[in-house]
Amino acid sequence: MSRSKVLLMAVVLGVAVLISLAGSVVLAADDIIHLHFWSGVPAENGPLAAVEKWNAMNPNIQVTYHRYVNNEEGNLRVNIAMQTGDAVDILMSHSANDYEQRVRSGLLRPLTDRLDEDYLFEKVGSGVLRWKVDGVYYALPTNVNAIFIMINEDVLRDRGLEVPEKLTMDELRELANALKSDEFTYTYALDAGNIHGVIQHALIDVGFVGEDGKSNLGHPNVHHGLETFYKMMHEDKVMPVLAVQKATNMAPEQMFLRGELPLYQAGAWRLRMSNDLEQYPRDFRIAFVPYPYFDGHSIPGHHIEDAMSITAHCQYPDEAWEFIKWWALEGMMALAPGGRVPAHADAPGAEARRLIVSGAEQTYNLESLNRTYEMENTKLIPVPPYQVLDYINQEIEKYFLGEQSIDETIDNMVEFHNRFLERQ
Repeated sequence: MSRSKVLLMAVVLGVAVLISLAGSVVLAADDIIHLHFWSGVPAENGPLAAVEKWNAMNPNIQVTYHRYVNNEEGNLRVNIAMQTGDAVDILMSHSANDYEQRVRSGLLRPLTDRLDEDYLFEKVGSGVLRWKVDGVYYALPTNVNAIFIMINEDVLRDRGLEVPEKLTMDELRELANALKSDEFTYTYALDAGNIHGVIQHALIDVGFVGEDGKSNLGHPNVHHGLETFYKMMHEDKVMPVLAVQKATNMAPEQMFLRGELPLYQAGAWRLRMSNDLEQYPRDFRIAFVPYPYFDGHSIPGHHIEDAMSITAHCQYPDEAWEFIKWWALEGMMALAPGGRVPAHADAPGAEARRLIVSGAEQTYNLESLNRTYEMENTKLIPVPPYQVLDYINQEIEKYFLGEQSIDETIDNMVEFHNRFLERQ
């Protein structure tokens, strides 16, 4: 971490002790309440339109939208803004790690008197567990960030293949090999920064820590997942070698949209690009299938994100909560064209899914898109602490580069994770 970031963090920690929970302020009926809402979503991608709609409907509760950059520095600066008394009443957290740090710094109000877990499980699903800290919820997650493999359906049809409803890791490898031809350098890829997901999927049913308090990174699924990707890179040559992908700044999303890559593992965040037929023209249909899973284990579920909280210093928590509830049910619809679908069961999810492909409907297999969004028997992907995830990324990159064996890689990860657990 740079010296400037260390100093900023010191300010955050130093000022945290000064925060006190402000009570609600009683106002006259004709007074106007002003709330400030911050998130990492660009204003033009829907938030501004949603806020303007709220303001038109609620003249006595006016909301101003502020966008912060959703990176390490941007998240740190919005934390400092909350600490130092800048106007932040409602905050959307996009990372569970950033959110937990805010909770532990006393920046967010608990929602115990407004939400209970039965309600959350019924209306949002088990994905809310990602936003539970020490048994308490400090936010209402609002967005289904769908994860899926995007498929060039025309290539499948030319090979006489049907769009699969789901894929195991072994079936993914088989499909990638079935699509090999001189036409493609590779047939399958994902964003380099997401490759650690294969380990998260491997541990989806057992978690990163066993009942004995020890690391689960030695689970057979971890070995199988890493080995499968290694073979796809080095033996089958259907997947770019991770080091090459990173060194060349390979952009698999653009390769896919140019028709140069038939299988691209991504998610709803890429739909803005695939909808933009002017900038990314294409003449093929896109189909969808959930992320690959390990035989006998759960299918990875969609991420439930964009968690909205009332900040600790907010003077109008009741009004802020009314806005958050409205956002989860109605405001989110303004963000649907940008790929965001409301997580709340009472929101018009089917309509939102139509909006996310608005203007390009004919270029998608909508049946597979809806099936992927509505897939049942899925499970939340476990997320390890960022220190563990950083180490995992270092080790698997060495393995995929051929610098160490798979057994050495797993042994190193298990040893590091166990040492980390002992320090907690």
